[in-house]
Parts: sequence; structure tokens; C-alpha cells
Amino acid sequence: MPVHVGRRRREPMEEPDVPLVSVVVSARGNTAALRNLLDALARQSLPAAELEAVVVDNDPPGPVRPVADAVRGGDWPFRVRVLYEPTPGLSAGRNRGICAARGRYVAITDPDITPEPEWLQTLVTAIEEEKVFAVGGRTVVEYPGGETVVLTKALRECHGAVDWPEHREMAVWPYWVTGCNLLFEHRTALDIGLFRTDLGRRGRWMGDCEDLEFVDRARQSGHHTLIEPAAVASHPVYRPETTLRYFVRQGAGHGVCVARMHLSVRVEPAAIQAGPPAVREAMIGLVQGWTFLDRSRAVESARELARIGAYHLERSRLRLLGRRPITFAQLTTEESS
Repeated sequence: MPVHVGRRRREPMEEPDVPLVSVVVSARGNTAALRNLLDALARQSLPAAELEAVVVDNDPPGPVRPVADAVRGGDWPFRVRVLYEPTPGLSAGRNRGICAARGRYVAITDPDITPEPEWLQTLVTAIEEEKVFAVGGRTVVEYPGGETVVLTKALRECHGAVDWPEHREMAVWPYWVTGCNLLFEHRTALDIGLFRTDLGRRGRWMGDCEDLEFVDRARQSGHHTLIEPAAVASHPVYRPETTLRYFVRQGAGHGVCVARMHLSVRVEPAAIQAGPPAVREAMIGLVQGWTFLDRSRAVESARELARIGAYHLERSRLRLLGRRPITFAQLTTEESS
């Protein structure tokens, strides 16, 4: 069974008035903020003539199309196209938009993201000056409704990266990019393959790692990604995403996705941490958390146990299906050396 990497459905890119950047956003059930995102794009310092927005409707089939309704009647200074992707999933929606994009560069983001006015120009400047495949900006997570539990650093990392470099750095551990704040070369992405559709959020299933796998696969093919902390976008996280239930589900989804990443990339050991020491630490944390009424530590430990258990269960399932992880011999000579 092959790894589900996005299909290379090329569409013509050499046509009149080709924009420099195509901003691709996939929307499913979160269209209320879509107009705010488009308004934020209208405030970008990058000239509107060099920009287009490709909005992918990933809602279930039905007579009502909230995404199209959210865009209809808007008066933005750049072209906005709405496409439909019937296959559910964030990766499927993004892949549809990337394949239809006309720009030299593609920037992916989410409907509820608010980029600062210099966001796109800063990403473009970095990718052209550093001559890399992709550039990820700094995503600032905000909690407008407060938190259900006091979030530890490990719990906050479930919502996005916490540690950012002061200046431009390569996107290697301990730094990583976020899929709502990423710009990359369009043609190169089509050549190496787009986002894996068995990773990433899909309906109520809380998958992730589609952006991490994409960047790692590119790097292990010789295409590097840079982090530009000056390209800032904010991401709101609400109280339902700070509960025990949320973190356990998120941990299980993350464990499954890290296990699946082994099929296409070499996973950093620091991103796995699923051996006996990690299990012991999580068990101790769970007991101490409940014993001393430290709810934050108890939630963090419960999430870790869900993540580790899901990781091993998924690895076992993949082995039974004959799905083998890649080996060093399958990497490029440059990456293996």
C-alpha cells in the first residue's frame, strides 16, 4: 500500500498576470473568520497585484456552501478563487489549492489566522535572499478566552511551537514550522510531492504532522527550510482546546501520525520519545499530579500516555500490513552522510 502523498496535478503556471504568491487556505466548518483573514491579506505590504487567494471549500456535500457565502460580495484588491475538495481533510484541501495555485510561491495558512501587514513580504524576502525551498514564520498562539488548566510548556506545544530563534535559522530540531505560516516554492513542491493525506486534521480526528513530514521529506531530498521569526501571524486557541479531553485526543492523534511518518521520512529521535523511560516518566507524573492535585501535570502525563500508546499501536498495525519504515539507504547520499 503506497504512502498517501498529494498527487501532482499540475495546472498551467505560465499565463498572463501570474501572481508572485498564491495564499492557499482550506476551510471546513470554520468559515466565520475567513473574511477577517482576507481583510488581513488586503492589508499586506506586498502589492495586491502580486497576490491571489485560493480558498478551498472542504465542507461536506450539501446545498448550502458557507465558504462561498463568506467570500461572495467581498471587495478585496486581489483575485479570490473558491474551489471545492470533496475528500475530507486538511491535507486534501491544501493539496487541491496548491495544485490550482498560479503563483511562483505558495503560502499556506488557516481561516482563523491573522497575519501582520509585513507577513508575506517578509517571507518572500527571506526565501529569495536565502535561496531555500521554504520559509516558515513565527506563529503567536493567543488564548482569548483563557485556559481551562494552567498550561505547561509541553501542553502549549500542542497548539504550536513555543521556542523561536531570534534571527533566521534552519528549521531543524528544536525548531519547527507551523502549517498555518509557511511559504514554499510551488514547482519544487509539485516535484517532491505535496502533503500526505493520511496525516493532518480530518474531521473530528485530530491528526497532525503533515507540515512537519512535508518539510522533513523536502530536507531529506536536499531542499531546506528556513525559519524567519520576523514573519508573524497570530493563532487563537479557545477554552475547549485546553481541556483534558482535548489533550488526550490530540496526544493519541499525534502518536498515530508520528508512527506513520516513519514510512516516508527519518524521524528525529527527539520527536518520538516513546521508550520505557518516557512511559515511566509519564506514569510518575500522572500519579504525582493526581496525588498533589497538580492538574496541569496530570493532564500533561495523561496526554503523554495516550501519545505513546497510540504510537506503538499504530506501528504494530503498520507492521502487520507490511508497511515498513524507510531506512538510511533510502535517503539521499547527502542526508545519510
